[in-house]
Amino acid sequence: MAELSVNRRNNGGKEVDEKRREVLKLMAAGAAITSIPLVEKDKLMKVLKPAKLESILGYPLGGPSTSQSALEKRAKKKEAELKKWCQKEAKRICEEYGEASEDCKLAKQKCELITVKATPPKKGARYAMALDLNKCIGCRRCVYACVMENNQARNLHIEWIRVVEARRDEFQDLLGSEWYYTEGPKKDKVYIPIACMHCENPPCVMVCPVRATFKEPDGIVVVDYDRCIGCRYCAVACPYGARRFNWKKPYIPVQELNPNMHILGNVPRQVHVMEKCTWCIQRTRDGGVPACVEVCPVGARVFGDLNDPESPIRRIAEEYGLFVLKPEAGTKPRFFYFFGPARTPPKEEISEAKEQAGGGSK
Repeated sequence: MAELSVNRRNNGGKEVDEKRREVLKLMAAGAAITSIPLVEKDKLMKVLKPAKLESILGYPLGGPSTSQSALEKRAKKKEAELKKWCQKEAKRICEEYGEASEDCKLAKQKCELITVKATPPKKGARYAMALDLNKCIGCRRCVYACVMENNQARNLHIEWIRVVEARRDEFQDLLGSEWYYTEGPKKDKVYIPIACMHCENPPCVMVCPVRATFKEPDGIVVVDYDRCIGCRYCAVACPYGARRFNWKKPYIPVQELNPNMHILGNVPRQVHVMEKCTWCIQRTRDGGVPACVEVCPVGARVFGDLNDPESPIRRIAEEYGLFVLKPEAGTKPRFFYFFGPARTPPKEEISEAKEQAGGGSK
């Protein structure tokens, strides 16, 4: 959306014009290409290791990377820009389909509802998510809900969540696993969703040359799209492949726009910036849960505040134990896996049970 681009962007308090931003992008992109390793990654024998509760708690909360007042001003400005763009698109839609059409009415409604927030972190909170590998059926509803909730481009095939289908008896090896399976669940498979781990020691933050990505006091790692120069250093540094890059101009139909936005979250992105999961910051900072947690049909995902003894995530940690992916990377992920007490049977087993009961195979 060219209409949404900002002519001047703030970089740590200094004004950076578009020409300098383009120069930085070209220089950094060239360096990033030469730094990508060409050797094939070693086959991983084990990818999950237990994380002790005492090692998870007690991290310093830190301070905000951007002043709250500055964020609020930018949020209001972005809101005005988005409403202007939306109204222009709504006018075009109404002219094409007619004022009485459902598309016209929906587009106008979306424009009226647009709100861009700058909700600050909850004091003392440290968010985390856990996923039950015994429950996940690989339906990918979390992926689709994430796309819709976070205003992901419909023309770039960008998805912040990926679900791996791996052999149940050898699921430690993710290199030979299937990303693009078409049927599931299968009784001999295990499904492992992977997204941003919101690490305590995020390497993406360490390598960003313009401080466009940073960890908030509540543990959410965010991206400031107005600072990002698209160098892709963070994509190279991330051990989990959680970063996505806008290679082309993003497109979102106004009728599908989520008007509930956060300036550091699901505002529509401009071209040539990095993006990733933010644990639906527009929801969680208002007391809600991420869309993937809400939509999961089997309740495989749990989200909450690690520092709250009464939160669901603490109960899971204390009752079942938590595991992390690639602990050898030293990132200390805050996206955990666990093995709950129940397992949703694959559809083959359900069909067999129905046949035995005389209920047919459907």
